[in-house]
Amino acid sequence: MKILLVRPPARYTKGSTKPSTSLPLGLLYIASVLEKNAYSIEIYDAQIKIDLPISYEQDGDMHLGDCWESVKGEIAKRKPDLVGITCPFTTQIESAIKTAEITKKINKTIITVVGGSHASARPADFFLKTDAVDLVCVGEGEYVFLDIAKALANKKSLEDIPGTVERYNDGVKINRARPYIQDLDELPLPAYHLVNMEDYFKLYKDGFSGRPAWHYPGSERTVSLITSRGCPFNCVFCSIHIHMGRMWRHHSSEYVLKHIEFLVSKYGAKHIHFEDDNLTLNIDRFKEILQGLVQGNINITWDTPNGIRVDTMTEEALRYCKKSGCTYLIFGIESGNQEVLDKIICKQLKLENVVQVAKWCNRVSLDAMSFFVIGFPGETKEDMQDSVDFALWLYQKYAITPTLFIATPLPGTRLEKICLEKKIIRVELSAGELAKMTQGTILMDGDTYSAQDISFLMKRFYKGYKIIFIYSGLLFLISHPKIVLKFIFRLFNEKKYKTKKEAILNMLEFKNCLKTNLPYINQ
Repeated sequence: MKILLVRPPARYTKGSTKPSTSLPLGLLYIASVLEKNAYSIEIYDAQIKIDLPISYEQDGDMHLGDCWESVKGEIAKRKPDLVGITCPFTTQIESAIKTAEITKKINKTIITVVGGSHASARPADFFLKTDAVDLVCVGEGEYVFLDIAKALANKKSLEDIPGTVERYNDGVKINRARPYIQDLDELPLPAYHLVNMEDYFKLYKDGFSGRPAWHYPGSERTVSLITSRGCPFNCVFCSIHIHMGRMWRHHSSEYVLKHIEFLVSKYGAKHIHFEDDNLTLNIDRFKEILQGLVQGNINITWDTPNGIRVDTMTEEALRYCKKSGCTYLIFGIESGNQEVLDKIICKQLKLENVVQVAKWCNRVSLDAMSFFVIGFPGETKEDMQDSVDFALWLYQKYAITPTLFIATPLPGTRLEKICLEKKIIRVELSAGELAKMTQGTILMDGDTYSAQDISFLMKRFYKGYKIIFIYSGLLFLISHPKIVLKFIFRLFNEKKYKTKKEAILNMLEFKNCLKTNLPYINQ
């Protein structure tokens, strides 16, 4: 039996984010478990097209990856019996559906399974929008997909498999949930050998990385890791519970270090994105990982693009971060108003802890960023003004670089339920609308604020941000001319490096990386 795992090409609506890609971690983990159980498995990442990554649709939308005719050819050439299609984002549901429809046109007997975050949040979507999907995988996919493969290989029914949703008469049938994996160390390392890692590194170098990063020559050799799953907290906007549950589970520090050492030795990795939703919940495990990086002389840099909880950090842990190659931490703060944090977002975070950790970051010379969100139902204009003021104050006083988002009711979240109940949105937002909201398009009028209020505050935030950025950047250039010139010289000697402008802008944000001369500066 032949199994093919597919990541479809991506469509980017006008007004949404710029096209980017990353390793398909979910598929790599599923593939590793299938290989461990002696199944024949291939991965086709249709987003990876080196010669011409982007094309344009007739309506002006951008298309990342292979054209649909090429997708059809690739699937037909591999002659699979079972096709798994990932749909990690609501914004890409149409691409997942089209991939399933193409597969069925090639051979209607091929079993098609869709999984990913959107599949967990709205599994019925795939049955309501198409007849080409046979099963939807809900939650963690490794063992659910293995169960599907076993059933198909043994010519057993695909009905009632735990962790799946199936078509039933004119509706859908949700089967019982499969328990979450308790011991993550039992999972083999992702099946990196089933993709061409150099293709990803090439696209990252050309500016197609979707994660914030401090760019330096060689930093394109980046790999994302997820060392833990689930989150016990209850933030109103978060969708991770739907996919990964509330129970926090983690790889041991030994497993994580073995994983990183493998990536460095086998693929020449130089930078790690720790993508966990709650990386530092067990601060002792986190410090063991950092100590292992230092003691093992593992010469990498790393960051936390998904953010970490401020209240888990200690000054000692921040010093370990600095020593082990951290280029920046991101703190999920969300609001500068304590009552909003407590009663609307349910963050369980105290702002005094934020200020304390900002002071520690300053003391240990560690770069940090922050996430803030405005536009929650129940927030007033004054509440949102508090967030803007607090974000800019942290930036000016402690150099904590802020990012401001508009609250977006992601599928399946409590925020979506509240917005529907209060008729702030009358129907579930489309994939295109969600994509635009994540990039700052204002589509909602709140019950206690207007779209004009949001627009005014966003403009005020960016004006303040630019003033602080320019002032602090000029001060740094004047104070550290030798370090800056050395970095720029190295950067421009990399003739094929196509993100020089972004690298220089990031240099002016992540100043501590330069001031402390991380090892790669002198390589």
